[in-house]
Amino acid sequence: MSKKKNLLLSSIMCSLILGVSAVPVSAETIETFNLDEMVVESSRNHKTPLPGGFNNDSSRVGLLGETEVIKAPFTVQSITEDTVSKMAMPNQDLDTVLSNVPAIRTGTSPIKTDFSIRGVCTNAASYYVNNIPGFFIMATGPITHTVGSIDALIGPASTINGSTPSYQAGPLTGATPGAIYLNTKRAGENDFIKYTQTFAGHGDYGEYLDISQRFGKDRNIGVRIYGQYDDGGLAISGAGQRKKNLFANISYEGETTKTNVFGGYYDQKLMGTERRFLLTGDPTKIPDAPDASKSFDDPSLMHQDTNGYMLTFNHQKKLGEHVNWFVNAGANQSVMRRYIYDGEIDILDDGSIASDTAVWSDFIHIRNQYLQTGLKGDFMTGMAKHNYAVSVDRSHRKMYKRGVDAINPATGKPSGTFKPGSSIYDGIILNPWVYQGDISSTLTKNLQHEETDVSLNFMDKVEVGKLTLLAAASHRHGDYVRGTTKNQQKNNVKDNNWATTFGLSYAPTDDLSIYAAKANSRNRGTAVVASGKKNYENDGEILPSVRNSNAEVGVKYKANDNLMMTLAYFDMKQPQTMDVKDAAGKLWLTNNGLNRYKGVDFSLNASFADKWNAFGGFEWLDARQEKTANGKYDGCHVMGSAEWSSVWGLEYKPDEDTSFTGRLSYVGVGKYVKGNKEELDIPSHVTLDLFASHKASINGVPVKFIAACYNVANDSHWIAQAGQNNKFMLNNPRSFMLSAEFEF
Repeated sequence: MSKKKNLLLSSIMCSLILGVSAVPVSAETIETFNLDEMVVESSRNHKTPLPGGFNNDSSRVGLLGETEVIKAPFTVQSITEDTVSKMAMPNQDLDTVLSNVPAIRTGTSPIKTDFSIRGVCTNAASYYVNNIPGFFIMATGPITHTVGSIDALIGPASTINGSTPSYQAGPLTGATPGAIYLNTKRAGENDFIKYTQTFAGHGDYGEYLDISQRFGKDRNIGVRIYGQYDDGGLAISGAGQRKKNLFANISYEGETTKTNVFGGYYDQKLMGTERRFLLTGDPTKIPDAPDASKSFDDPSLMHQDTNGYMLTFNHQKKLGEHVNWFVNAGANQSVMRRYIYDGEIDILDDGSIASDTAVWSDFIHIRNQYLQTGLKGDFMTGMAKHNYAVSVDRSHRKMYKRGVDAINPATGKPSGTFKPGSSIYDGIILNPWVYQGDISSTLTKNLQHEETDVSLNFMDKVEVGKLTLLAAASHRHGDYVRGTTKNQQKNNVKDNNWATTFGLSYAPTDDLSIYAAKANSRNRGTAVVASGKKNYENDGEILPSVRNSNAEVGVKYKANDNLMMTLAYFDMKQPQTMDVKDAAGKLWLTNNGLNRYKGVDFSLNASFADKWNAFGGFEWLDARQEKTANGKYDGCHVMGSAEWSSVWGLEYKPDEDTSFTGRLSYVGVGKYVKGNKEELDIPSHVTLDLFASHKASINGVPVKFIAACYNVANDSHWIAQAGQNNKFMLNNPRSFMLSAEFEF
């Protein structure tokens, strides 16, 4: 689809939605609650939905706790629990609902969690579970059916929660492009026992148990237990999964105390799910995407097995009328054994498989611990009301990783995975020796890194009439240890630095705000270590940390309780390492490289009639490499970036028990960047998803039916992966999901 057609489509959708947005909504359909700000969400937390009901009007904003979306001085989107339940397949990843956020581009294989925020690559390390960071990595993501609402913070809001470990943000940049807060399901006002059966893909069956009960004199103790057993084939031919888990959430809410505990164990296996490709050689074109329904590994051979536990604890104690003490703590362990491709499948521009594609056995073992405690409250100075938070936190991660390439006995090298003539169009044939290469079950622990970060955090939100000022600062001390060998220990880095965030919001009325925010942050420095053919003159030096700058200005408007819009302009400068040769031709590693991301986000939520709701928005992005090694890529797009993207959703509710929703997603032309500054176009694509839900009663038993169809047109296309060195994904084929939830 051309840029002109994309603009025309966006204009038509905006006109249809905005043109009828002034129609009032029946007062009987709107339910409102009052919610105090707090660090720990109430166990009986009721958020008021925005017009349309897809998103909430308040969101967790770091140490600020619950804050009205319209008053937050940056882009915030809080996805409701109802939206998550209808759009996120419980046996799949959260990508299926995160794609509702215009600033987020999703699309990855079932064994990866990569996505991008405003063109900056990130992964599940950006997720927080009940305010606790560090539970996930690129290869492991959240357990979907444990998630209630999702709060997405975009832009200069990622530095206001406390320390930012380098595994979460990248060692150089010091900040993520955003933070995704996952709020686990908690006991509600009514007791219930729910049993759900699902069917999806090619013979994938799932069973789910969800029990919610309240106890105590005032029913102030809530217990919610939920479990999953899922087994079967995915829509990808031959691919499959097996998932087993059991979790519990226990909450207490007293007059002066609020406590929440969440924990559980999971065990899952994925087979035949690789979808990532790398175009190698000197390509002159982007090859056509192959049939998305095909598997590109052997489901009986390639696998990823993961098991582990996670535990979170949130506590708040009222010490006085204007001060609260809080604790956020968590721990997890994840163990993964897998036999997959070593990185991705390498292909040439005619679709043939490159000879250097390799497979390997891999073992990953991760342990995380996190503790944050502090005080939060308010006080007055003249006409100004201060909402403050002071905290100290400590995060610790120990990661063991060992990978071994499968060796071709004919050559003594890891290449030769495929037989000659294999291609993504005509079929792939693995060489027989690959079937004896899996030694993942015998691999033992090998320390990859250990990181400890301690930070002292300050925040003050000052309200003076219609003006709100936000100031936050975090002083971080980091201790990063890389492995145990002498060469690995050259990467050991200690650091002390500050991260600051400033925001300003002016609200002339309760329905309009104009805001600006800027965050500057640093992380650990970079160790210079020679590797392969690169012998740096400054080998052994520790490059200092550099500043990441993230700025945003915008306007938010809410009209007649049936329309909410946000328009934002952003500008982010992301430092990069780069190789530089001096006059004598000697090679040095520096951190003077720079990528820059500028653009515009627009989003809306609308309820323009009793039976019609809508959500959506678009993003225009100009992502450029401004400073690269010897100017090789100066002025080029960031690899994998796309200038235009948009998402639009329309819901029809003929009655309170039935809804039909369509979601149209568009991603514009992506960029593959060649060494001579030539760029190849990764074609744009449009995806249509359909959802339906209906509540009924069978012999007096309430039943909720949900049906979903992803990629209705069964289109096959490449998905550009922003910031991943010219890698791209093959999309998933058309997939159906049916579920029936029985409540007792």
